[in-house]
Amino acid sequence: MRRPFAGALAAAGFSVVLAACGTPRPATAPVPAAAAAAPGPAGATPVLPPIPHVTGPITISVVYPRPGALITSRDSNFILGSVGTGDATLTINGTPVPVRANGAFLAWLPVPDSATSRYDLMAVQGTDTVRAIHPVRVLPPVSLLDTLGDTVAALPRPFPDSNRYVVIMSADTSLSDTDRTVIARPVAGGTYKWFLFSGTVLQVTGRSPGYERVRLDEALDAWISLGDVRTVTLPPATRPPQRVVGEVRVVPAAGWEDVVLAVGDRPPYQVEEDGNDLVLTLYSTQASTGLIHYVGRLSGPPGPPDTLVESVTWSQETRDRARYTIHLSQPPYGYLAMWTSSGFVLRVRRPPVVDAHAPLVGLTIAVDAGHPPAGSTGPTGLYEPVPTLAIAQQVEAMLIAHGAAVVMTRTTPDPVNLNARPVMARRFNANALVSIHLNALPDGMNPYVSHGTGSYFFQPHSVTLARAVQAGMVHEMGLRDLGIHYDNLALVRPTWMPSVLCEGAFIIIPEQEAALRTTEFQAAYARGVVEGLESYFRTLAGPVAGPVTAGAPPVAPDTTTRATTTPPAAGP
Repeated sequence: MRRPFAGALAAAGFSVVLAACGTPRPATAPVPAAAAAAPGPAGATPVLPPIPHVTGPITISVVYPRPGALITSRDSNFILGSVGTGDATLTINGTPVPVRANGAFLAWLPVPDSATSRYDLMAVQGTDTVRAIHPVRVLPPVSLLDTLGDTVAALPRPFPDSNRYVVIMSADTSLSDTDRTVIARPVAGGTYKWFLFSGTVLQVTGRSPGYERVRLDEALDAWISLGDVRTVTLPPATRPPQRVVGEVRVVPAAGWEDVVLAVGDRPPYQVEEDGNDLVLTLYSTQASTGLIHYVGRLSGPPGPPDTLVESVTWSQETRDRARYTIHLSQPPYGYLAMWTSSGFVLRVRRPPVVDAHAPLVGLTIAVDAGHPPAGSTGPTGLYEPVPTLAIAQQVEAMLIAHGAAVVMTRTTPDPVNLNARPVMARRFNANALVSIHLNALPDGMNPYVSHGTGSYFFQPHSVTLARAVQAGMVHEMGLRDLGIHYDNLALVRPTWMPSVLCEGAFIIIPEQEAALRTTEFQAAYARGVVEGLESYFRTLAGPVAGPVTAGAPPVAPDTTTRATTTPPAAGP
């Protein structure tokens, strides 16, 4: 789902899916309806069923934009809704607009001028004519003075007390310490970049509306949203934390290896993937590691050494920035940063043992039915969370038939907290997370050009899964291949498992909305996802260093979770 108010929804904790779409173009005449079913790559055939014919009286309903909504494009924009019958004709602001067999319409038209700020709709069926006025708001003319004023207002102000230190605390107290992270951004209002431990002490260096600027180290500042954290000021005489990393231990376990760094206070940090390496940067930290202890390997039958973590090296990059490189024997499959009584722990996950002939047997897959809260709506009123749940349930049934255990983050129409969904997947030790969504567009994007099937990832170790699922969906649904996209979304940020967010179709396209009401098209979407999961895990089949993952103490399911088994937990 994509909407022009995506940033506001994300800040409020809603699930917002941002799609990469084509550029807008001026509206002339409406594009033929057939363009909405444009095929994907060569050989792919759209499986969209015909739109059913609906008869009845004219009832004009505009789904988007909402009455009085601000249109954020200045040139052209789309308007969608229904006239209640496929037997009517429609004009909007004097331009003929195609009406589908079920009464749906989708038009790409010039933005109304500021003098009228409205769409005038007229539907005609035989001798019956129905008119509707749909008011909207449009952007005022651009003023250089306004632009300069906004820029000046957004400039950071230095904080008068340079010795002020704060404890950043996650506002979401419903989660355990492992899952309670604080978001830091490179610029105020910018994208998420760092995910810091709740309880980290940082120096405040400036303010901008809604944000405080904090110092990660001498060379790097970041921004913390005041709405996302509870700020507690330390007494003026409190000394800043002295973070020094001493001994490092590498401790093997059945399902992972822990890299434990002895450090006295929570450091700001970042974990990056580099080939077979995990690079851990610790800000405002000095490295003084004289001993790296590789704890005795797991007992068991004779075989190759347990070397998921082959070695750990370190360097002092600047006076107060330390870097630890964890060299792995294979590309990362998953990891988890934790703060424990032992210090900073980077838990490196072992990949599962996979049978190439039955790649999903024994695995646990988390399936997320996107929304609510939020979600997009199609021209005839189909609300996104309805078909996403139906598709997710078909994915669940197919995965179980293939021998997998399934964790469902949502099984009812009731809202599920956005941040709780990936936490469910981690606590059930899922081997992969797939989130099912349906796409829409922001203002100014031509829906007849920008639509199809797309997949989204964030962590580098999820790229292969995203490519596989994307190929499966395009193969099964036959829509235009929009490719895979890096995007900083909550459902693909988890590090413990490969994660992908699927935008299989566009709910705002009348032909695709109608198809999404059918179990046949929902099944095609589901088959594509399962096909992609099989393809991905088949790439992991073969000899695997280390023991088969053993069970840990079970975790009871969340009340909004359904699982065929109770998988082990991945951490505290």
